[in-house]
Amino acid sequence: MCADRVTGDEVRAMVREGAKRRTSFAFCLDPLKDPLMMIQPGNKPESLRAPLKQAGGKPPMLWGTYVVQGDQMEMTCEQAPAQMLMQLKRFLKSNRPKVNVLFYDDGGNILDSLKPESATADAAQNADSSDISAPGIDSKAIDLLKRRLKRIQPRIALAPGPLELKLNRALGKSVGLINSGRLQEAETLILVIERALAALGKDREDEDTTLKRGQRESDQRSLGAQVKRAQGLQAHVARAPGPARDRLTQAIHKAARLLKQRDLNGARDAMDKIEKALTSLV
Repeated sequence: MCADRVTGDEVRAMVREGAKRRTSFAFCLDPLKDPLMMIQPGNKPESLRAPLKQAGGKPPMLWGTYVVQGDQMEMTCEQAPAQMLMQLKRFLKSNRPKVNVLFYDDGGNILDSLKPESATADAAQNADSSDISAPGIDSKAIDLLKRRLKRIQPRIALAPGPLELKLNRALGKSVGLINSGRLQEAETLILVIERALAALGKDREDEDTTLKRGQRESDQRSLGAQVKRAQGLQAHVARAPGPARDRLTQAIHKAARLLKQRDLNGARDAMDKIEKALTSLV
């Protein structure tokens, strides 16, 4: 199995790998003093020394194994020069692995730890579209928002430093809103990000096109909800007494026509009246 080089962008993948199984790692600096890290499931950690050297790494080197359990990553260092342990800690901290990290020697004694000031807040703040997990919520609505997040993620990196940080925080917050089912709030926040990118010229769209596309996708999500509402009302209308059933059936057909014409406000008003009529029959 080939060793994988870990860059800052791949630290999350490294964490996911450690959640599956105990994984070997090795770390050192290259001649320019940039961090160089490799992981490899299955093999002994010292076997990573050769690939590190081939990639330009130089002594001193640190190696061992790690495993992730819940929100904690335990790194057992079989070879741990103090200088390299400090550099590894700095590397992980700068790339926000979203987990607390505990460093042990091979005798099980703790050497150091890396605990973000607020691990939960940091994880939420740096979430992206891959962190969306909202079981029980309409998947079609989620997919629309997820596509928009995936589209804007790479463009955020083109924004100036302070604004990039601010937009990434907004993106992370929108993921949290989606996961908690607050889709309308998430959609509003995503639109704010899209407009900011359009205004900066960091998007292929101008601001007006962005607004129109956002409204179109919002209407599409709302349309699905209104269609489900009409289907539910239709079942209630079918159980209404004779004369009222005929009148309400005509009203349902009218609401369906309005939905087909994308007149969501008209369809919503028509269904409000149907619900009111059904309530009076109870």
